[in-house]
Amino acid sequence: MTEDLEQIAQEYKVVVRDLMKVYRRGATEVIALRGIDFEVSEGEFLSIIGPSGSGKTTLLRMIGALDRPTAGTVLFDGHNIALLDDYHAMLYRRQKVGFVWQTGNLVPDLTALKNVMLPMRLAGAPKKAAEKRAMMLLERVGLKLRINHRPHQLSGGENQRVAICVALANKPDLLLADEITGELDTETADVVMQMLKEMNVEFNTTIINVTHNPHVTEYAGRVLRIRDGLIEGQRHVLYGDISEIDAKGRLVIPETVRRLANIQKRVVLSVTPEGLLIKPLDEGSADVPEAPAEETADA
Repeated sequence: MTEDLEQIAQEYKVVVRDLMKVYRRGATEVIALRGIDFEVSEGEFLSIIGPSGSGKTTLLRMIGALDRPTAGTVLFDGHNIALLDDYHAMLYRRQKVGFVWQTGNLVPDLTALKNVMLPMRLAGAPKKAAEKRAMMLLERVGLKLRINHRPHQLSGGENQRVAICVALANKPDLLLADEITGELDTETADVVMQMLKEMNVEFNTTIINVTHNPHVTEYAGRVLRIRDGLIEGQRHVLYGDISEIDAKGRLVIPETVRRLANIQKRVVLSVTPEGLLIKPLDEGSADVPEAPAEETADA
């Protein structure tokens, strides 16, 4: 049965479907994303955790229209941003999205105040209005006394708080954060993440944060796990580790579970009174269970 994407897009702020990205380096192909599916509600704080090279940053770049996918769909308010030309992608980034990166968020020669004002001025906001909002944001994150300091005069945590203000300057609907605590100590990282969570609640800004740090994900309302370009599952407050079945019926079993269950390439699926039983297929056996309630599938 084909899903109704128009209906789903009415329910969610962001809808990602079958997203793929292949990078070509000479004769070599690197598959960064392998067909990702997930949705994000308006005002949600979502964290995506995964190791280096798992596709986190690539995924963020697709959602932020900084790069185009090889295949698949990214819907924002029902519009497929994967199809935007360069000009409209620029408008989408300027008007709808705020970005916070691990480093390089700020213009070195500008003060904190002028850094926050800059995106508003580029968008055509009057100077007084831009200054007023910049002051409000910087005061909100506890930097009222640091507004005239340049980035090299601020601590790492202060710079990241300024960077979040820059990202929120044009009142974006969506904030994308990429390893923003990667160069911060634990105490400072907690301050930055707590502030980000407060901004999420106060401004109802939808946030997608990618990280490799499990502690950072504790500030999010929902956590997805990515590995080798695929979403593995999520952490549920009641049930613990769970996996999602995507729009094409695919179930990605987390690597730790596959290892513990000795699951290789194929599994046997059995419907039992307690639910669905997934067990390794003995590749050395010529007899595969033929009961109607069982079938084999690739893991």
